[in-house]
Amino acid sequence: MAQRYDYRNAAYIEGNVVRRQQAVPQRESEVPKRKPTAPQKSREEILKERERRLHAKRNLARSAAFDRGYLVYLTAVMAVCGLLCFAFLYLQSGITTRMAAITELETAVNDLQSDNDAAESRLETCMTICEIRERAQELGLVYPSSDQIQYYSVENNDYMNQY
Repeated sequence: MAQRYDYRNAAYIEGNVVRRQQAVPQRESEVPKRKPTAPQKSREEILKERERRLHAKRNLARSAAFDRGYLVYLTAVMAVCGLLCFAFLYLQSGITTRMAAITELETAVNDLQSDNDAAESRLETCMTICEIRERAQELGLVYPSSDQIQYYSVENNDYMNQY
């Protein structure tokens, strides 16, 4: 069989658009090369191969199938996981409610402290020393005389707790 000559690739082109540097294309050999073929398998080898494939297919189908025991096991595992999730959510909600109660108690303590500070400052500013002296004189209290005053000395080893 004669090969057909392709004139499109053999045309001569001048200038800077030359596609190939060869003036004449090289022709491939007339005889096509054959690829080496694998040796033919015997009938027994073919049957053994089919049997191995069939056995592998059966094992795959058997391993993929859900039997009753596996289904019970899977159901039990899912139930345990669900219970653990429920317990986690229950404990988390308990923590959240306790945190809210603690926050409320802290705000109540802060309110009571501010009320106490306000009442204390009102008591401190409501009476002056002059008012206290006048009220004491109304009640009959007088300054102590010099013989009523007693002095005492404190040794260095003694101490006093003031509450």
